[in-house]
Amino acid sequence: MDAKVSELLTSLQSSGFRDIAGSRASARIPFSRSLVNSLVAQALRGTSSPVREVDVRPHTGDEFDVVLTLSWPLVPPLKVTVSVAQQPEFPASPVLVFRWSLLGAVGTLASRVIASLDRLPAGIRLDGDRLLVDIPVVAGRGPAETLLPLVKKLELHTIDERLVLDLELAIPESPL
Repeated sequence: MDAKVSELLTSLQSSGFRDIAGSRASARIPFSRSLVNSLVAQALRGTSSPVREVDVRPHTGDEFDVVLTLSWPLVPPLKVTVSVAQQPEFPASPVLVFRWSLLGAVGTLASRVIASLDRLPAGIRLDGDRLLVDIPVVAGRGPAETLLPLVKKLELHTIDERLVLDLELAIPESPL
């Protein structure tokens, strides 16, 4: 990031955003399939996860397929169908809930195997056929953490070949 922009953001953050108090912003940010997969690959680098590769394939209607390639011998790539089951509500319940499915008993077995691995990152929890993402915990590991108190709405949607993030931020009239 340009040094001047970075300096401005640091200054605004350190002042509790008082110089732009009362601001509101909303954005609709579509992420291409290739960008999403690049970000996932980057997140997987350096982990001890048995997941070697992930291919996220968004479809229209808040659904996507995820093809997982594992490092286990003789295990073919697994195709998991995922849908958004519940959007987060800020600040009361900032948890994004997905429902996933994999063919019948294979899905139940996969859920047990994944849960037993205990290798999901902090803030991500598997509960049967639901995957819960605690956004503050996940964002707490990166630069987005400073924006969390400003989030009024954050929703994840899908259209063909894209994940779409709908975001609303508001800076209170009085500083944070």
